[in-house]
Amino acid sequence: MKTQGVVLSLAVADAGRSLAFYRDVVGIESAKLAMGTVCLELPGMTIFLAEAEAFTKYSREAKRTPLLPVPATDAFLSCAIATVAEVDEILAAVSGSTGKGFAPHEIEHASGRLQYIGTFADPDGHLWQLVCNLTDGRVGVA
Repeated sequence: MKTQGVVLSLAVADAGRSLAFYRDVVGIESAKLAMGTVCLELPGMTIFLAEAEAFTKYSREAKRTPLLPVPATDAFLSCAIATVAEVDEILAAVSGSTGKGFAPHEIEHASGRLQYIGTFADPDGHLWQLVCNLTDGRVGVA
């Protein structure tokens, strides 16, 4: 897998409290609150902290139609992947292993970008999301 960046997303009880903690106590000066999520930019990794209600909208356990048909979780790792083909190749490999792949989906990111997302669980159930930003709104084009 050739990643273009790694993101860890965690559910938190209060995004404002998390922002204050990481910015003012821990000293991550770049910490910011955007679109209801705290963003922590670290060398080689980005961490998103989203309140549980917003976080679970991406899972089957959401009260409304979920954006992705994946199990509820308190954390997932995301990797930016260059092409839809690579996302599909990784999901195919996972399906033939002790992990579990979920059907890929297109969603519109809060920024308005269309994304192709493949999700898989490793043998311990940890969720990974493989994210490919689509340039012209069609699956298969990255």
